[in-house]
Amino acid sequence: MFGTPLHPLLVHFPIALLIVGTAFQIIAVWKKDFFDKAALLLLSLGFLSGIIAYLSGDGAEQFAASQWGNGYRSIVHIHQAYATVTLLLFGAAIGLRLINYFFKRKFIMPLVLIICLTGSITLALTGHYGGEMVYIQKHASSLNTLKID
Repeated sequence: MFGTPLHPLLVHFPIALLIVGTAFQIIAVWKKDFFDKAALLLLSLGFLSGIIAYLSGDGAEQFAASQWGNGYRSIVHIHQAYATVTLLLFGAAIGLRLINYFFKRKFIMPLVLIICLTGSITLALTGHYGGEMVYIQKHASSLNTLKID
């Protein structure tokens, strides 16, 4: 396990927490109290675990370089860019929720919902490019070892 990067293990926590947090934020439009508090908790935990997963990405990048060479680099930059945007969006949503706690404004919660939905889209794209990188590189390296006569 010590030679294995932690990033692939850690990314599942923010994915689940942020998606369920977004779903609870949608439900909170109609059922305010419980789902509103639960959404804030889930989004906050998802954001914090997302930061940890993001920081663990450097170890995964080093592992990929040692296993696959430099062929994956174009995809890893796209993956990293979407991860950054995702964290910024969910961070903004949480920040707006906290602002709304102190200064109640009608436009803030619909804006939070839009940001969460946009963040969920960028989260899906982040996962897509992460999976693309692993899936393509694994199979590309196995194809290189096949001998075609």
